[in-house]
Amino acid sequence: MPTIKKYFNEFRILRQSSLILTLFAALACFANSSVAQVRFGVSVDVQNYVPPSWAPPYDNVSTVRYYYLPDYDMYYDVWDGQFWYAGPGGEWISSEGPPPQYAGVDFNGAFIVLIDRNISRPWTNYSYYRRNYPEHGYDNYTDIVARNRIVTNTAPGHRLVPRAFNENSNRVTFMQRPVQQAPDANNHAPASYHRVVHEVPMRSIAPSMPAPSRNLNYGRGYVKPAAAPKGGGGSQGRGNSNGRGNSNGGGNSKGGGNSKGGGGGRK
Repeated sequence: MPTIKKYFNEFRILRQSSLILTLFAALACFANSSVAQVRFGVSVDVQNYVPPSWAPPYDNVSTVRYYYLPDYDMYYDVWDGQFWYAGPGGEWISSEGPPPQYAGVDFNGAFIVLIDRNISRPWTNYSYYRRNYPEHGYDNYTDIVARNRIVTNTAPGHRLVPRAFNENSNRVTFMQRPVQQAPDANNHAPASYHRVVHEVPMRSIAPSMPAPSRNLNYGRGYVKPAAAPKGGGGSQGRGNSNGRGNSNGGGNSKGGGNSKGGGGGRK
């Protein structure tokens, strides 16, 4: 009888130990699952920063927050999906769509500047961007690239169009647009581009740019701005972008890109 009781006690202890081990294993699995879920959640959150459909392709998408659109003298916040532009009194306004004067414009042809990822609220230093990226300052890029045979594999029936300058890489992005799809009478650029995208270093373009432009970013490459003045982007001297002239040496060359191909902002 004592022997039977001894075996029964040992069996009970063994069963309790098995239950404890099972419980610990379950807790470990739950903990690992929780960590995985947290990591997955962070990854999804980062990927939510998706460029607008009208932006040209570029690398390191999640790190570039701001665009400058020199032909329209306004900014776009990719992370918040907001345009930033000056109001009638010089105050800065943000909205999901572009300002009223550009409400019907198609941004699929707009030239944009991908702003330095370390810069915050670039409009507070608006004079720097207006000076360094004048309206149509990129007009010479296409002729320079073609004349110097920097890009030679353009598809038949297409022409190169400059779509962006990336301050983070100091490269100009070119896309190929079908020749027959030139902008219409309202200067609306087509949305159709060839799948091949070309990135050309600014150092390959700069030597052929007009001399006056070589002191500015659009003609020499990116130089980080000095700190914006305190009070960031006051309205004094702001002016309206509609009357801006072309920069010195900018010139409208035959190989220039689209001008006001800008806007499909969200309403």
